[in-house]
Amino acid sequence: MSRLTRLLLPVLLLGALAACDQKPSREEQILANLPLQEAYDHNIERMAGLLAMTHTKVPQEQIKEVLRKHLTVEDQRQDLFKLYSEEHFNDAEFANIVQATRDPAKAKELGQSDQGKRLSEKLTRLMRESASDPQVQALAQARMQEVEDDLSALEQALP
Repeated sequence: MSRLTRLLLPVLLLGALAACDQKPSREEQILANLPLQEAYDHNIERMAGLLAMTHTKVPQEQIKEVLRKHLTVEDQRQDLFKLYSEEHFNDAEFANIVQATRDPAKAKELGQSDQGKRLSEKLTRLMRESASDPQVQALAQARMQEVEDDLSALEQALP
């Protein structure tokens, strides 16, 4: 074994061990701990129900397909990465959010505490700030216009 190889091997092993000791990134924690797919499916269901009232000719399954085409799970994932980022929530706050999401009893307990009320107010404030951001509004409006255009086209194509 050459001298360079003998020196490089321990450095590589130390690097690999150091990588194993690192805590998961916030994005990895979000993916591992929050029910993203379930939330996405729930949102699509709710929106499809509302759109079915104005697009009565289009079957609800087709409405869901159109929604999934223009409002992807990846879009929602990116929104959640921004919302629950380390910039907005420290590790303890995020851990409380995860616990409340997983356990309804814990959510109720947290909601009745001062800490939980502050956390809820903070989350609500961040969501309102995001919703009032002109760029976010423009993107949402563009996506919903695409949905409406596709649904109107489907409606006209149906007998």
